[in-house]
Amino acid sequence: MKIIKNSKGFTLVELIIVLAVIAIILGVVIPAIRGMQEEANLTRSEQELHTLETAVMSYFRHNGSFPADIHATLTGASPRIIENTLADPFDTDAANSTYGYLTGNDAEFGDYYILYTQGPDRAGATSWNAATNQVDTSGDDIVVSNGFINQQ
Repeated sequence: MKIIKNSKGFTLVELIIVLAVIAIILGVVIPAIRGMQEEANLTRSEQELHTLETAVMSYFRHNGSFPADIHATLTGASPRIIENTLADPFDTDAANSTYGYLTGNDAEFGDYYILYTQGPDRAGATSWNAATNQVDTSGDDIVVSNGFINQQ
């Protein structure tokens, strides 16, 4: 007579193979998801900088000058130009994670504004170069300005 062995469940080897396959899949998927998040942050930053640019120009049309501060001035203006302060997803300063804003007056160029984000490298280096009358920026900063932008 034959004895039939009724085994239920998985062997240790089968479980190890399944865990190895899951680890390989996660190793491929997680970096791809991180890349998509950075791309989403880039798109968001570009859109929000253009929103801020529109708000700055609207303020200029109503007041004849650029706002000294884009966050308090634009959210507190009457009528309110933007509803809430927009947060920069790449800013490393947790207490003040807002987009960068510079404004001033150049003898040759006139009034200027610069709106920027530090970009994915999170190292901002954006400034106005009075000698060349243009915005100097480096790395992967995203910049919107009414001046010439010199990407280095």
